[in-house]
Amino acid sequence: MLSIIEEDILYDSIKSSAKKQASIKIDRDSYKDRLKGFWLGGCIANWTGLTTELSRNNPPFYTDKDWDTYNEERKVTIEFILNQDPWKADDDTDIEYVYQHAMELYNTHLLTSEQIGTVWKKHIGLPMLWVSNVAAAGQIQRGALPPATSLPENNPMWDMIDAQLTTEIFGALAPGRPDVALKMGHLPIRTTAYMDAEWASEFYIIMHALVASVDTSLSKKNQVFWMADQARNRIPDWSYMADMFDFVKKEYELNPDKNNWEETRDKLYERYQAKSTAGYTYKYAWDAGINFASSIVSLLYGEGDYKRTIQIGTLTGWDSDNPTATWGGLLGLLYGHEALQKHFEKFDFSNGYWIERTRPNLPIPTDNINDMAERGLTIIDKVVVESMGGSIKNGKWFIPEIGKKIEKVMLNKIEVPWSTIEDSDPRWKYKGFEILSEQWYNSDWTLTKGYKNAEAEFSFKGSGVIYFAQKNDKSGKVTIYLDNKYQGSYDLNSESDQYFVKIWGTSQLDYGNHTIRIVGDKTKREKSIDMLSIIKNANPEAYFEFQKKSKK
Repeated sequence: MLSIIEEDILYDSIKSSAKKQASIKIDRDSYKDRLKGFWLGGCIANWTGLTTELSRNNPPFYTDKDWDTYNEERKVTIEFILNQDPWKADDDTDIEYVYQHAMELYNTHLLTSEQIGTVWKKHIGLPMLWVSNVAAAGQIQRGALPPATSLPENNPMWDMIDAQLTTEIFGALAPGRPDVALKMGHLPIRTTAYMDAEWASEFYIIMHALVASVDTSLSKKNQVFWMADQARNRIPDWSYMADMFDFVKKEYELNPDKNNWEETRDKLYERYQAKSTAGYTYKYAWDAGINFASSIVSLLYGEGDYKRTIQIGTLTGWDSDNPTATWGGLLGLLYGHEALQKHFEKFDFSNGYWIERTRPNLPIPTDNINDMAERGLTIIDKVVVESMGGSIKNGKWFIPEIGKKIEKVMLNKIEVPWSTIEDSDPRWKYKGFEILSEQWYNSDWTLTKGYKNAEAEFSFKGSGVIYFAQKNDKSGKVTIYLDNKYQGSYDLNSESDQYFVKIWGTSQLDYGNHTIRIVGDKTKREKSIDMLSIIKNANPEAYFEFQKKSKK
């Protein structure tokens, strides 16, 4: 992985030489129709996927027979959602909207850490926020900025799905140039995702950028397959994301029945969830990994057909609205708004987008897709001239190509040493603490709370430990002991609710057996335990050395 300085040098070199390359020509009006398709396609697929979200994370999974049936758990029929008016914002589309707003507000397509921090503070927070986004939002409220907000030692949810559903827009706004798209999306991705989860997000961004340069003489199936193969080139071969893509692709190719996507989904479950494979160990139904793998099932078996892709994505399982929203946006961009209407034989889709449903303080509470696409063109104008070395003439963009090959992340295999220990882990010893369920903003939907003189103890073998808790205006203080040595007293009180808050930690322990003890104060105020992160391995030096180099 290149350092930020090295990436800048490479990027500037590519930009300089781009003027000498052959150009692709894109009609602005035609691309506006694509951007409208991106937003409409994402909304349809998002809300269609929500009909099964998190309903099936283990066998028995859904199959094609479950389409058009009633989902008792979610109290909704599993079918295409086509008639919202306006379209309701959700976390699969709304943060992308905020990023577009930020690019408009600051008149730049290369958002800085400070600019991202400002718009997150103003527009992105609870409720309607989950997992790594919650962890990043809390850090930003306390003054941290990306990319630090995605580091495992700051964000225990760094390997969750969040960035995969919040950053695809950067590919759509860098047509034909994935190198520029990756530059634009780098800090937004690194707000919440790191390494494997980061590379899955880059995969999606690359595919969106390639829509404008794919060979349109190919079938939709072959266009999608070509884009996916190009995006795969970005991922290091040792990453479990690479293994997942390669496995699903091979299973698809060997399967004589291209309608039997369920067989590949079931094999995916056995390989990656029922057991650990390729460095991946399943934790939650919103893992970046399992959902990336499931997305490749729907992408390949959908074969470029919007309806079939979203239908399979909805039925595949896990956090199903996320892959569907991603592919809905991609195929909407590929088809365009007009063709998407013809695909559904429906020509009265709502043009409205109700962003205020989930994100406050924006200038237009209920926006419309036509205007969103028009403003997207203005951003692309700037991208083409300033970052692509291109030009605008007679309503067309002339964009220098840099070649079709995607640069692979150049990084030797590094293991992230931090491993999470949930508050519900049976190895905890609690006295006066209680594990509460249905805590929706927490990682496994549990949070452990105690009050006066509550105590918690956890023994582990490793060389580091971090304690994460919830902060709110009802909380008191805790005292932390490590191996019976006092480490300090820490206040869990905060004016606002904050989750995944790093209270205390160290990575400097001698490798061996250790015990952390968390003791509540004598008041009746609330104390909480969300999770621990521990370093299990004896030699994490390579990881920390890489961290040092990355900061230079």
